[in-house]
Amino acid sequence: MTGDQRPLDSSRKLTQRLDIDFALQAAGLGVWELDLVTNQVLWDDRCQELFGLARHNSLSYEQAIQYIHADDANRVNSAAQWAINPQSNGLFDETFRTVGADDGKLRWVRFYGRSYFSEAGEIYRFAGVGQEVTPQIEAQQREVTIRLDSQRQQRIYEAIASSTPDLMYVLDLNYRFMYANRALLDMWGSSWEKSIGKNLLENGYEPWHAEMHEREVDQVVATKQPIRGEVSFPHATLGKRIYDYVFAPVLNEKGEVEAIAGTTRDITDIKQVEAALRTSEERFRSFVTASSDVVYTMSADWRQMNQMDGKMFLANTQEPSRDWLLKYIPTDDQTQVETAIEEAIAAKKVFQLEHRVVQADGTIGWTFSRAVPILDEQGQILEWFGTASDVTEQKRAEEALRQSEERYRYLSAELEERVKARTQALSQANADLKRSNDNLQQFAYVASHDLQEPLRKIQSFSTLLTQQLDNQLNEAAKDHLQRITAAGARMSNLIKDLLAYSRISTRQQVFGPVSLGTIVADVLTMLEWDISQSGAKISVEPLPVIKGDESQLGQLFQNLLTNAIKFVVPGQSPQIRIEYVQRSLSELPPGVKPSVEARIYHQITVEDNGIGFDEKYADRIFQVFQRLHGKHEYAGTGVGLAICQRVVENHGGAITASSQPGQGARFQVYLPA
Repeated sequence: MTGDQRPLDSSRKLTQRLDIDFALQAAGLGVWELDLVTNQVLWDDRCQELFGLARHNSLSYEQAIQYIHADDANRVNSAAQWAINPQSNGLFDETFRTVGADDGKLRWVRFYGRSYFSEAGEIYRFAGVGQEVTPQIEAQQREVTIRLDSQRQQRIYEAIASSTPDLMYVLDLNYRFMYANRALLDMWGSSWEKSIGKNLLENGYEPWHAEMHEREVDQVVATKQPIRGEVSFPHATLGKRIYDYVFAPVLNEKGEVEAIAGTTRDITDIKQVEAALRTSEERFRSFVTASSDVVYTMSADWRQMNQMDGKMFLANTQEPSRDWLLKYIPTDDQTQVETAIEEAIAAKKVFQLEHRVVQADGTIGWTFSRAVPILDEQGQILEWFGTASDVTEQKRAEEALRQSEERYRYLSAELEERVKARTQALSQANADLKRSNDNLQQFAYVASHDLQEPLRKIQSFSTLLTQQLDNQLNEAAKDHLQRITAAGARMSNLIKDLLAYSRISTRQQVFGPVSLGTIVADVLTMLEWDISQSGAKISVEPLPVIKGDESQLGQLFQNLLTNAIKFVVPGQSPQIRIEYVQRSLSELPPGVKPSVEARIYHQITVEDNGIGFDEKYADRIFQVFQRLHGKHEYAGTGVGLAICQRVVENHGGAITASSQPGQGARFQVYLPA
């Protein structure tokens, strides 16, 4: 041993040390694969030559079929479709004619292949090898077409049998060799004289091997049908080889089996290539499994994701997607990603970018994606191979650190200013609140005593006059008395509503656990007559127990339901729904600003099919005395929704209203949990 020569690693198998490209070239084999996602046929230069193509690394399956002879195309297509069917054995072996795409030459080729299925029975690969068999086929055709005397036919047959690398032989019904071609004799290392007339054992077959073939011969004789098998045994000079064989019956003029014709083909090279491909694929998949990244391939224009595997932090990583950019990248980041992709494609350079991505749980995370372009011999991009790393936690940590630093930077100065401003504001608010409460208490006293008593007298006397002088009054006088009575009733209701509003505003809060379901049930009982008269249908979802004031919350739901029953399109029955759902603080609509900040809020929605209102009045309807409809159309004082808003604010929440004229109204109440 001299120079840089290294000793062979005897611990490695011969097949592991074999150069696969050299083996393919020496065997005259080409490698092909059908991409089951893109329907593209990928093949090497040798397979291209078999189709008379020049520099077409891939064609669609439909294009490739066009270069198969018209008499063979349907058969080849049917065999391919059956091979990729999970119910088949996955093997594909067809001999057919190709018509050269560029040179117009007719060739006979044999394409071997197999399908690879997952444990779930789903196909994930269809690939194999191909070789030209034009000399063998033409030789066989000459044997069939040339009609000469038996001696000349025998010589031709001998020439064909001697020239083919396949093993050709004939067995009688006693398992003795009647004929063996040169390839078989060479494999035995024997001669015609020493081998013809002898059985399998006498020609060196192992007992198990001889017994297996004898059973198969018996089966062919019994069924008169050929059989096919695969076996491995040692060659005289090449060592252990793998063979594919066929036993076919030779029938006499009576249709009886008189001999068995056999052909055996050495498929060792094909098996080695398949094993090498499997080993390569297994290594790659082991790498992907061990990786914490997502591994993907992209089409040349980045519009189709062909494969995704690895860590499942992206959504639907096993699903091919032609709209992956829209599906996995948030809208705000799509322009940035597309720009980076376009630059990488134009320059044929590595793509790398950190951007946001939709994670498997639907939330937004961060990924660092890096993809390398795979180029053909002309320098054109075939596809992209890339990885995506999950950097969500890293970005969150960076953002948390940035926010903490910023918060700390301004905390001292802001704290002092905010304490000072809060102290002044609290002092002013306390003074204003005390003054407001004093005024409201005085108003409540006046409303409950000084105003109600004269109104009761006005109502009483107008009623007495109507009863006592009914026959003496003309229509105008009666109308005046009715107007006086109605005005007094409206004034009384208004005073009661204002009194309720003022009590809610000044009443000291005493909150405890209350059941909203029980409160709504009590309100529905109170409104039973109104519900019956209007024909209202009210559905109520299960409601929670919250901390609050039972009386105030009762007024809230009584006013909302009264309005839903009252403001209905004439001739229709009210349809009212009370729905409940929990919302986090981040899920609240932008315009909703509760007076108390909490992590979770109870959202209660009261929705009806009433007359609705224009949303430009949505803020106005919660003000005292604000009405959107005339008092002669719909009764009311214009205080009810103001009471609702005050009750919700007292409980630290918020209330919103949305509607369109003639399309009902929706009130949504948000109360802190």
